[in-house]
Amino acid sequence: MSAVRALLDKEFRQLGRSRGALVSGTLLPLLLLVLVPLPQLVGLQAAPLLPRDLPLPAGFSDIGDPQGLFALVLYPLFVTITGLIVPSLAATYSIVQERERRTLELLVALPLTVTQIVTAKLLSLLVLSVVLVFPFYAIGATTLLILNVISVWGSALLLLLLSAALICSTCIALVLALLAKDFRTANNLNGVLFLPIIMLMAGLLLAVPGEGKLVVMSVALLACAGLALVIAARWISFERYLE
Repeated sequence: MSAVRALLDKEFRQLGRSRGALVSGTLLPLLLLVLVPLPQLVGLQAAPLLPRDLPLPAGFSDIGDPQGLFALVLYPLFVTITGLIVPSLAATYSIVQERERRTLELLVALPLTVTQIVTAKLLSLLVLSVVLVFPFYAIGATTLLILNVISVWGSALLLLLLSAALICSTCIALVLALLAKDFRTANNLNGVLFLPIIMLMAGLLLAVPGEGKLVVMSVALLACAGLALVIAARWISFERYLE
């Protein structure tokens, strides 16, 4: 644990010096959780009610007004995308930049295991993501609560979804650490790895009715996180990590 704490201190200092990680990790949650969705809510509130005889997917079966469409479809999608993107960007700046600068080799000379190194990186990415994302979620959710768009229970489920997305993205960063050799490759891999997950989440939004879809989405994201951990545990090593 002392080795992991020492590595955590190094990771936090390194991330604190990464202006790109901090700026992108701040602007994206601000845009996706506050600045973009709230004006859309204002526009939806002026829209007419959804026709009852219109054939809709199961996920829309209990949505009778545009406000419900925002609370159960649009905003959960924004929350999911935010949770998936922010840790992956931080991982790009932390892990890939460290490899490009050839500073990873210094860790080989220390009495550390690859598990300790990866654990410290995972925890640092997760803590940074929580610090950057949760305040903007609090602003967005509080606004929606004041406007009676979501309930307290709904805000708790959205927080669960956001947490699951952050954990999923952080764990997938392990796979990214194995595969990405530079920033261009990392950006391409981000799209390859996360696009199917986002499509899966959109499918669950359309297929599962009510607030239960938020629980199902959270479970699916945590399953993806577990799969990423299994893959990383089987393949990660000092040799692959330093390639």
